Amino acid sequence: MPDWRIDEGGIEELHFLEQRADCELMVAEFRTIGLGALHVFHTVARLGGISAAANHLGMAKSGVSRHVAQLEEHFAVRLLERGSRSVRLTPVGRKLDERIQSILAEIDLLGDIAHAERAGVSGQVTIAATPEFGALVAERLFPEVRQRHPDLSLVMRTGYTFEDMQDPNTDLAVRIGSVDDENLVARPIGSFSRWLVAAPQVNATASVKTPYDLKSRPCLTFRGDRPSAAWRLISGKGEAAVEVSGPFAVRNFTILNQLARAGHGIAFLPNFMLDDDLTRGFLVRCLPEWASPATPVFLTFRPGARKVARISAVLDIAQEVLPDLLERR
Repeated sequence: MPDWRIDEGGIEELHFLEQRADCELMVAEFRTIGLGALHVFHTVARLGGISAAANHLGMAKSGVSRHVAQLEEHFAVRLLERGSRSVRLTPVGRKLDERIQSILAEIDLLGDIAHAERAGVSGQVTIAATPEFGALVAERLFPEVRQRHPDLSLVMRTGYTFEDMQDPNTDLAVRIGSVDDENLVARPIGSFSRWLVAAPQVNATASVKTPYDLKSRPCLTFRGDRPSAAWRLISGKGEAAVEVSGPFAVRNFTILNQLARAGHGIAFLPNFMLDDDLTRGFLVRCLPEWASPATPVFLTFRPGARKVARISAVLDIAQEVLPDLLERR
C-alpha cells in the first residue's frame, strides 16, 4: 500500500500551489470585466438612461445595453431597474457604481502621474468648496499658486453638498464640519465660528441683551425649507440653544449677509466672511461675547493624489496658506 504522508517541505509546496491557483483564478475573473464596461455602466448611472449614455459616449444603444448585461451576468445581480424612458440603479447597482467611480478615478490618476512626469507642474487643478469659503480660497490661494507655478490653471466649484469628490475631475475639496468618507484623506486646516451680526440701526433697536432675546427678534436663517432654526451659542458664561425665526430664510450665507446689511434682521454668519463689513461699519456684532462652537475645516483629497505633481503643488501651498486665513480671525 503506498505511503501518502508528505513531509514539511511538501506541505509548503502544496500551499504555494494552492495560493497560485487562487491568484490565477482571481486574475481570470477580473479579465472577464473590461474597463470599458465599467465606464459605460458609470455613464448610464450618472446620466440616468441607456439612450443618454449612448449619445454621450457615441455608441449604439445596443452596445451600451450589452456592457451593462455583461456586468449583471458576471456579478449575477440586477444592477438597473429599467423604465420606459429612464433607468435607476438598484441598491446593489448604487454600491457598485460608488466603487467603479473610485476605480476610474485611480485610473485617471495613473494617466496624470505619467503626464506630470513628462510635463512638470502644469495643467488644471479643480477645487470644490462652499460658496463663501470658495471665495476666500480663490481670493487668497489662487494668486499664490499662480505666482509660484505660472503653468498651472485653477478651477473652483462651489456648493453646499458633499458629492464633489465622487467626480474624478475634482482634485481637492474643502470640507466644512466633518469628513465621513473613508476613501478620502482629510487634513485639518483650522476652524471658524459664526457670529451674530446686524446692520447698526437694527442692532440699536433690537436691544439684544441675552441669547434668549433672539426668540422675539427678526432673525435671518440658513435654511431652504422654513424660516425657523435652532442657533447654538457659547461664551465664557456658558452655552445657550435658542429657537429663532424671522422674515427670510435662504440657504446661502452671502445672500443672508446682504439681507443683514439691508436691515432685514439679525444673521448668524461665518466670521471669515465678515472682516470688511465690520471694518467699514456695514454690520456690527450683536452679543459679541457669544459665538457658535468652532467648526473644523478639512482639506480633502484621494489617496495617491500627492503622486500627481500638479495636485501635490497646490496641496503644499494650500496647507501653508489656508490655516493662516482661519487663525487670524
